[in-house]
Amino acid sequence: MQSVQSLAVKAFINTFRKTLFVHKTESNTVRVGFERASHITKFPRFVEKQTLQYAGLNAAWFIPDNYGKSKTILYLHGGGYVMGSVNTHRALIGRIARSSGYKALAIDYRKAPEHPYPAAVEDAANTYRQMIKDGFENIFIMGDSAGGGLVLALLQIIRKEKLQKAAGCVLLSPWTDLTLSGDSMKTKKHVDPMVQPHLVEIFAKRYIGTENDVKNPLISPLYADFKGFPPIYIQVGDNETLLDDSTRLARKLNDSGIKVDIDIYPKMMHVWQYFGGILPEANKAIEQIGAFVKSINVKTKADKLEALEVY
Repeated sequence: MQSVQSLAVKAFINTFRKTLFVHKTESNTVRVGFERASHITKFPRFVEKQTLQYAGLNAAWFIPDNYGKSKTILYLHGGGYVMGSVNTHRALIGRIARSSGYKALAIDYRKAPEHPYPAAVEDAANTYRQMIKDGFENIFIMGDSAGGGLVLALLQIIRKEKLQKAAGCVLLSPWTDLTLSGDSMKTKKHVDPMVQPHLVEIFAKRYIGTENDVKNPLISPLYADFKGFPPIYIQVGDNETLLDDSTRLARKLNDSGIKVDIDIYPKMMHVWQYFGGILPEANKAIEQIGAFVKSINVKTKADKLEALEVY
């Protein structure tokens, strides 16, 4: 049953949808609006945020109390490749880090239209390469919406360059098909208060630019080859216009022999996890993300050296 809190949030968005930033299109307007709106979320207790420059980008570590050191999270925020930041997603990333029990790195990758594809992919790849150089092992790559698509693009770079394989991935309402061909784009537009087809079309054009193919798998990873991908956990709401971006992805991953789990939350809107601490459904989803990270068994270099010594 849908929570009262969820109904209240949806009612607020629907009531003020004509003035809220999510229904505007000018880049600076939506960016400023998103930054202001992010104050509705509450940063979790028992997590420290440390800002820094990492791989040449503004970034932040989200460090939960008594965190484990065998795994690390790289989080790529959403925002249609046009808006969003480490700051707008601070509460969500902090809650995921706390639920998982491991620290998370988030970056402010470059945004369109000033920096269209491949800028965001390059920034994500450079960050991952730097994490490997810095000795991080068993990296879990996570992202929401456009950040989820960026995660899938990064996995393709990792495979191509034969980099250290990610331990696992978490995708929250990922935007995987910038052709906007999913049926849910039409069938769910009247129940999704956050993502409307005309908006994602505008954002897609800004990110793709004028000389790139929309079906390039680094742009629309739904059309990628998934061979060799790590275990993937997907969460999506069944009231989302992007629902089919997740369900089609899950089918293709499964057909490719990739271990994939998908949870479709009834009546939930796009990236409802953002409202952790407010919505019970968001709290449950974040708890499940933490459980997924904990469920993946890993070994560190220290473990391998110890095994060799015993042998």
